[in-house]
Amino acid sequence: MKIILINAHYTHILGGSEIQCHQIAQGLTELGIDLTYLAVGGYDDAADLPYKLLHVEKNSTSIIKACKELQPDLIYWRFNKNLLAAVIDEIKVLNSKIVFSVSHIHDLKPFAYKPIPNLSVLSRTKRRLAHLVKGIQFQKAFKKVDGVICNNEEHLGHITHANKVYIPNSPFLEYEEFTWPRPYVVWVGNIKAHKHPELFVELARSLTGKRVDFLMVGNIQQQAYEYLNTSRELPGNFHFLGSKSVFETNGIIKSSMLLVHTCEPEGFPNVFLQAWGFSKPVISLFFDPGGVILNEDVGFVSGDYETMVYQVSNLLENDSQRQEIGARATSMIERKFVKEVNVQKLVSFCDSILDSKV
Repeated sequence: MKIILINAHYTHILGGSEIQCHQIAQGLTELGIDLTYLAVGGYDDAADLPYKLLHVEKNSTSIIKACKELQPDLIYWRFNKNLLAAVIDEIKVLNSKIVFSVSHIHDLKPFAYKPIPNLSVLSRTKRRLAHLVKGIQFQKAFKKVDGVICNNEEHLGHITHANKVYIPNSPFLEYEEFTWPRPYVVWVGNIKAHKHPELFVELARSLTGKRVDFLMVGNIQQQAYEYLNTSRELPGNFHFLGSKSVFETNGIIKSSMLLVHTCEPEGFPNVFLQAWGFSKPVISLFFDPGGVILNEDVGFVSGDYETMVYQVSNLLENDSQRQEIGARATSMIERKFVKEVNVQKLVSFCDSILDSKV
């Protein structure tokens, strides 16, 4: 089986789907599968990676050219809606099968829109219209893919393709040691509106008297949040650490008391697995992917800001509860989110797609 994996690479853009693709590429290569990772936008040449990479530009011409040269049996697409409509027909001409991997619930919504703060009415209207056009084009292209994978079991019901499967994400737990002079709570994510980083700042302000710091890790992706770098009005127990490597981020999570998540519903946040892999509770403000947090008792789902403040405050004061939750989290990771098992599920699904006559 000859496979092309298409996504940005974690050494170029650090996000959950990029970390997952790194692990998938590693796992498939270890099984002897001929895999090439098309790294959209490039990758760090100095990185010692155990699989083949090819730099392609973020445009349809570059991606199609690489696909024609490599002639894969199957393409694993984890690049969201980006460019799928522009390349799908050219790929189908090659007789290559294409599997679309859902990273975010918006991948399954034709007209999903993520707001950007402080845009003018005209700019906001133009952006919405562009998303509308892109959504129509994507829906037509999405119908042509040969199979769909989701990482949140709840999303299966939103997929109309006959060939579909749930394959969970896998934790990536390599880390660099991190030290901090006081106990701390951590928030991790790229800084943009739908992740609501401002609520973590307010959480720090609300819990100023707890003798606990609140560390935020992430790359600022919208100008409205530049104040995190410069404002003197931030609470004294809040510290913005900026962008970190996945190894540094894991070290920060490993030494924390717990992880707080304020993002709107996505797919399955990679950072949850990182926290649980290091035996840390997760407190999520808005959502519980697949019901895992409540069903496995590995944290709390707040639902509103006041409840989140209460839950975080209580958990900070209860060492034994944090340890009990952490132990359950580690056990769950070892049972349900195993990289080798997930890679084998992917291989089986790809085999079934290649064998399909549809």
